[in-house]
Amino acid sequence: MTTWGELTDDGRVSQPEALASVDVRGGVIAVRLAGGLAFDVLPDRGLDLGATWWGSTPVAWRSPNPADPGPGRDWESRFLGGLLATCGPDNIGEPRGSSGQHGTHHLTPAVDVRWSRERVADTWQVRVTGTVAHTSLGGPRILVERSVVASTGTSAVEVSDVVRNVGDQPVGVPLLYHVNLGAPFLRPGARLDVDADEWAVREPLPADRHPLVTPEPAPGLAPVVAEHLGVRGARATLVGDEQFPDLVVTWTGDTLPRLCTWSWPASNAYVLGVEPTNAPLFGPERDLPHAGAPVLEPGATWRTGVRIAVEGLT
Repeated sequence: MTTWGELTDDGRVSQPEALASVDVRGGVIAVRLAGGLAFDVLPDRGLDLGATWWGSTPVAWRSPNPADPGPGRDWESRFLGGLLATCGPDNIGEPRGSSGQHGTHHLTPAVDVRWSRERVADTWQVRVTGTVAHTSLGGPRILVERSVVASTGTSAVEVSDVVRNVGDQPVGVPLLYHVNLGAPFLRPGARLDVDADEWAVREPLPADRHPLVTPEPAPGLAPVVAEHLGVRGARATLVGDEQFPDLVVTWTGDTLPRLCTWSWPASNAYVLGVEPTNAPLFGPERDLPHAGAPVLEPGATWRTGVRIAVEGLT
């Protein structure tokens, strides 16, 4: 079987950009990979991921907001969806103290943004890198050094972060990777498979609802936010069927030991959020120091991240 790399080796393809295209335009880095995914990297939003396609099928959810109204509005008003929105490193969940909902990462521009394309084994690989700075003159100074990597022939994208405390004081650093899955992969009866002991919900569970099963869309259906307790394997799978393959989210379980989900199946919303995290999103633990988040000591580093893949059908 011919590999994507062999197409350039034997001269059937003259330029690797024909197989691994990168187009920088309008504040978006558009990556298109033969036999892989097509996705947008968003430098103005912390190198998070926007629209994402598997062949001709969208993977990522698009929010009902038609446009970002800009600074001064709340996080939900500015949230346009996309495959990944990173929450933290100052807060996750509801506003807390001087920190707004879901923190600052997703609305902070990255600096030193670069991209590269190189041959790796039998594939062409695209890598986008940059740094997102969460710093203040007299307070915490946290840097998130991000790498987004994907290859031809593999329907997956991996986001890896090195989180550094470059300040002189310990800092509680909550992180949550808000992976947003939408239709048509998200469909009535779709089930998220998670190996966990049990789950707890933020609000009382509405009748005939389950945190891991998506119902038919209907007007006014409430969101269900849940934490899944005793998660094993650092893996969650939106189970496919005869038409759609599995969507698999994996993450670094040692630095992201918790998993939350956000199911909002209302008409014109219809989203499932898969949210690996290192801190409580709700509940009494948020009354602990640093809202229950782990502390990153001065000079210390965490390596963390998430991978989203389409697996199964070809």
